[in-house]
Amino acid sequence: MRVPGLLRLAALLATMGAAVAGCATVLPKLEAPGLTVTRVVVGGGNAQQQQIRLTLHATNPNDRAIAIRSVECHLELQGAAFAQGATDAAFTLPPLGDTDFDLNVTANLNTVLAAFAGGFGHHVVDYRVYGQVHLQGGVLRTIPFDQKGRVRL
Repeated sequence: MRVPGLLRLAALLATMGAAVAGCATVLPKLEAPGLTVTRVVVGGGNAQQQQIRLTLHATNPNDRAIAIRSVECHLELQGAAFAQGATDAAFTLPPLGDTDFDLNVTANLNTVLAAFAGGFGHHVVDYRVYGQVHLQGGVLRTIPFDQKGRVRL
């Protein structure tokens, strides 16, 4: 007598499985924006930390706008951890377009002094910027990124 109940349960599970599989094919597939560090400006600080404003150029490879709540990132210079931080304000990246935005990061004073000793302002260095783009809405809430390049200090 339990067979009809098991059949109903099996049918329900099959229906739910099909619905989940269908949603997975309908969900938007977003590629991470391309991010390039274009400027590094050293600001104020104290004996422990230094405030730095990064300007990043973002390129949207997607055919729809991306409403970004925030970008949180870590910056490495010449393979060494340098700074970390996040954006101040939300912004929208246009479809197949690009924009520049500023990112406030905090660096340990020792890493800033090492950069100055290495000729800060006078040469180009390798960088790696990685972290997450936090979206304003939708099913997909974060997009991880990991980009490398060169920037003049």
